[in-house]
Amino acid sequence: MRQLDEVDVQLLALLQGDGRITNAELAKRVNLSPPSVLQRVRALEKAGLIKGYTALLDADRLGLKITALTFINLSLHQDQPIERFRKAVSQLPEVLECYHVSGEFDFVLKIVVRDMRAYELFVREKLAKIKGIGKIHTSFVLGTTKHTTMLPFTA
Repeated sequence: MRQLDEVDVQLLALLQGDGRITNAELAKRVNLSPPSVLQRVRALEKAGLIKGYTALLDADRLGLKITALTFINLSLHQDQPIERFRKAVSQLPEVLECYHVSGEFDFVLKIVVRDMRAYELFVREKLAKIKGIGKIHTSFVLGTTKHTTMLPFTA
């Protein structure tokens, strides 16, 4: 990985805050020419520091009223069952995030669905059918105090 300088850090912070910021505005904010900023941003993309650009949607306004944190234990802790689970979960659009974790559970999933009936159907018809699951435990999100996509980093 290439060494980040202060301008790179500023560019990354600005892009995290507003992925639609124009190259001209970026250049103005870091006091460089637009071509120089474009070259730097492309280098950050090529280095894999910028993985992509996206729009953040409002789940509630889209009718996705239930957010569940679902904790999974696998019945076997071998490479094949773990990879089978990872592959199966990555195909489920309701699963926004999947973490392989240490501790009491093997995986934690963040799932969004329309309502409780949709969650029940999701578990019965999709999640529970994944071979190798030993236990499913769910906690439902009652409210969100903080949600961000901004990574805390420095040069």
